[in-house]
Amino acid sequence: MLQRLIHSARVNVFESARFYYGLLWVLIGYSIVREVVQKFTLVYHTEPYIITREIVGVLFFIFLSCSIISAWFLRKKIDKNILIFIATISAISLINEIRFALETNEYSFKNSLTTGQLYYVAKIIIPLLFLGVWSKIDSNFFYSFKFYLKLRLLLIINCLFIITGTIIEIELFKSYPLSGRWGFSGVFWHRVTLNILLGIYLILTWKTKEKLSRYLTALFSICILLTGQKAGFLYLFLFILVVIIQKKGVRKITFSVFVLALIFGSSVLKFFLSYSPFWRNVYDENGYWGTLFSLRNNLVQSGFESLYQGWNLSDWIFGGIYRFPVRAEMMPFDLLFYFGFFGVTISVWVLFQWKPSWKMSIPLIVACFAGGLHDESLRIIIYGMTLGSFKLIRIYRG
Repeated sequence: MLQRLIHSARVNVFESARFYYGLLWVLIGYSIVREVVQKFTLVYHTEPYIITREIVGVLFFIFLSCSIISAWFLRKKIDKNILIFIATISAISLINEIRFALETNEYSFKNSLTTGQLYYVAKIIIPLLFLGVWSKIDSNFFYSFKFYLKLRLLLIINCLFIITGTIIEIELFKSYPLSGRWGFSGVFWHRVTLNILLGIYLILTWKTKEKLSRYLTALFSICILLTGQKAGFLYLFLFILVVIIQKKGVRKITFSVFVLALIFGSSVLKFFLSYSPFWRNVYDENGYWGTLFSLRNNLVQSGFESLYQGWNLSDWIFGGIYRFPVRAEMMPFDLLFYFGFFGVTISVWVLFQWKPSWKMSIPLIVACFAGGLHDESLRIIIYGMTLGSFKLIRIYRG
């Protein structure tokens, strides 16, 4: 009886792509509802209604618990690189927790686990553990492609909101409502998540043979510019450079022009920003590089100053300079300040093993300068799921 029950749970839950597919859509559905409600009340009510994050915590706890059990059942099949990464990051985090607890009287394990550094580590480990399990579950390709199609439909609908909002100037559809900053993101996702989705689907749509692919590529390209975020421009540039341009010589020239424009673009940027009071003030207060990197460069500089000031070898090896929620929002520097050179090395190694092509590495490259991808579990999961779709599309095209 017990063996039959374990077998049933294993087949229908812990090794079921259908179960995880459903659970994933519960997470996405809740995140969309949360975003819509909070944005609507922000714009149309005097006091924004903040939907509790505890529900997300419960859902991810279920996700983690099931993934751990699934990983145990599939322990001989899961990519060892992912398991090594999880074990290494966990060990480094434990070392840093002990170090921090010994160095300060303000340490709280509960706070670290619920809102602090351990919470951040969990946000990295949970999606990678799930993706390791997902890749070894039967029918994962089928459900990955199904996920790709449904998410694309939602993205198209949101793009229509973006275009409508841009034409009619609807406050609800703005990326930064009531702030005076220009940009439109629709209502389904936070602007950072939306940029990642648009960047991913630009690549995936270009790879398909569908008749609508050209129209969808144009739609996603327009909308990624309309979000009003610098990361959107970087996504579009890298899409053109890596995906569309095929000749290496043209790529080198385009990239060189881009780098030169960044280095000597202060006057040009100042000219364009003169048309936006918001960005003109940002430029006047923070200068060229502060405007370009949204002050992330200051956080990176502070992190290195802390490293050089103490010159503690363990800080360079294991990190611990910054503790969440303090972060640089630039992936390589966050990894360095949180987990040291040891963490950076293992992360780079795993990512190179994981990526299917340089084209699908564009979101990772953007995260090196604009953050976003590595900050939220759901974004990492969506990226990992779409990698499966990319492999299937590539097989389909031959």
